Amino acid sequence: MNTEKIFDENGQGFIRAFYSDKIERVNPIEFYKTAELKHSATLIKDILFLKNPLLTSFLDSEYFERKAKEMLVGYCEKCLNTEIHQNFIELLNTTRKKDQIRLLKKMTLNPDELMSLIFRSYNEFGYLYSKYHFKNLPNGFEQKILPKIFRLDENDNIIKTGDTDLTDGELKHIIENRKVIVSHFFEKQDVWHCFFSTYKSMGGKENWKDGQPHFHYISSGFGISKDDFIESMRTGNYKSTSIHIDLLEYGEQPKK
Repeated sequence: MNTEKIFDENGQGFIRAFYSDKIERVNPIEFYKTAELKHSATLIKDILFLKNPLLTSFLDSEYFERKAKEMLVGYCEKCLNTEIHQNFIELLNTTRKKDQIRLLKKMTLNPDELMSLIFRSYNEFGYLYSKYHFKNLPNGFEQKILPKIFRLDENDNIIKTGDTDLTDGELKHIIENRKVIVSHFFEKQDVWHCFFSTYKSMGGKENWKDGQPHFHYISSGFGISKDDFIESMRTGNYKSTSIHIDLLEYGEQPKK
């Protein structure tokens, strides 16, 4: 897990960014426990620095780690004990595509349930965890200078931080047309399961249930190797799958 403090253009504020493009074959419990500890300790230090820079300069890293540990008491237990549908547990015992399609029909996940599934896949079944983040820009923008951070506000205006050689209109075009995929792999020897989603889906802009954010699912049972599927995501031309798992309580949920 990498982190960077990105200051506003006026230098009076900053955004703390945490990111990791690739996590590969880890114990997910230890990985996320360590990542959350670093995340919390860093934010505690940032907040205290804004209130009292002089005091913060006298405190060492052990102080912030200790405070973070106090905040995270019970974190792993909560993740492991969050209830998930039994079909997801049965899924981890299957290798047949037909059974996987049946088990995932009409299933849903929220972020807490996904984390529980990630933890339990290792704790109960011995699956190692990998996560990949792929980004493909629209044609013609690969060599351009992008701002460190840019987004659309509620009025559809570009808010950006950092140097760029692109206009606001071009930045908006990138946001609306880029292909970004986030994938979660559970893998054990030659068996693997993958839940993946796109930024377009999380933004409510894919053609599924009036824009319902969702995961797609694919596995070693679909007749494709993990390496080949990763390469297809890297190029933005991934193998399609008809399995959709509604992602609840996250992203742009459709209005009822």
